[in-house]
Amino acid sequence: MADRSGRDPGPLALLIARHIAESGPIGFDEYVGHALYHPTLGFYCRGGGAGRRRDFLTSPEVGPLFGAVLARALDHWWHELGEPEDLVLLEVGAGPGTLARSLRAAGPRCLGHLHHVLVEVGRTQWSTHPDGVVSTVDVPVSAELPDAPVVVLANELMDNLPFGLVVKTSQGWCEVAVGNDGDPTRGRLVEVFRELDDPRRRWCDDRAGEDAPVGARLAVHSHAAAWLGDMVSLGANRGVRVVAIDYTSTSEEMAHRPWTEWLRTYASHGRSGHPLEDPGSCDITTEIAVDQLDLVKPPTRVRTQAQFLADHEIDALVAEGRRRWDQTGITGGLKAIEGRSRALEAEALTDPTGLGAFSVLEWVVPPGAPIRVPAGPHQR
Repeated sequence: MADRSGRDPGPLALLIARHIAESGPIGFDEYVGHALYHPTLGFYCRGGGAGRRRDFLTSPEVGPLFGAVLARALDHWWHELGEPEDLVLLEVGAGPGTLARSLRAAGPRCLGHLHHVLVEVGRTQWSTHPDGVVSTVDVPVSAELPDAPVVVLANELMDNLPFGLVVKTSQGWCEVAVGNDGDPTRGRLVEVFRELDDPRRRWCDDRAGEDAPVGARLAVHSHAAAWLGDMVSLGANRGVRVVAIDYTSTSEEMAHRPWTEWLRTYASHGRSGHPLEDPGSCDITTEIAVDQLDLVKPPTRVRTQAQFLADHEIDALVAEGRRRWDQTGITGGLKAIEGRSRALEAEALTDPTGLGAFSVLEWVVPPGAPIRVPAGPHQR
């Protein structure tokens, strides 16, 4: 039987509906985990993701300039560390390896000292990863990494980690869970509101503000906070810098905006439908409320992507590319053409209404720093 969109339910919708019939409603975070990362039916494990032939573009797909700037940033961080013999670069959410290829092709000075590890949950994603790196579906534990400083790079990762939802009703804040419509054979999934206890309601009021209107919603980033805690813990004995690039907001801002502005679905380079329709067919993503990550450790530095790229000399790379083209023209081959395209790439990467508005969050943690990873208010 067709769902609310008029389509027949997909296999993952039917699987989730049957699971709910047997075990009861599930948290929205659990639902997102299935929709994106089910080992055979999830969006990313079916081959969805970033790329011109896939579903959406991220900064690395604009062209090689983004990787070239990050290569400069990596050299800068390596120099700040005293140019150690070994440096671990842990690229989490590496997709098909586009960023890794452009970063390595830029030839950073630290390349010969780099232990480059790519992490991607969908095995179909990293079949094209470049030589010279290690690919894995799990973040290595500290004991598996070289005894060296760690740089964790996560471009548009946290917005795809499972997240919970809460909603303010006339009776107060409730968890938004996922149930079925009573007939699991139809595969139709519906929202179910579950009461929160007083401590978790107070958490919502503290984050959203007591003046948040009835109907206000918040994303709850417990999984992102836990991931961040894991990443900073990698540097317990060696030091770590976590660099996360994402669209960001605050809990209070979210509560005063329509939830469909900050919770979005994408497929085939366009917006998709309601997140409960046809799980596995589209990306489900949310802006990141940075105040919720402060529960782990406040970011050492926050700036826009446009400012981050400027600070790491994107303008110099554009000028270098323009000179290369002016000197050789088309006879300079691919290098000259790449140089000519840098101006257009830079415009896209720094656009204040687009990619340039991303936030670059950095956590610089020296060895031995204590880290506390909190539980989210939706967790039972």
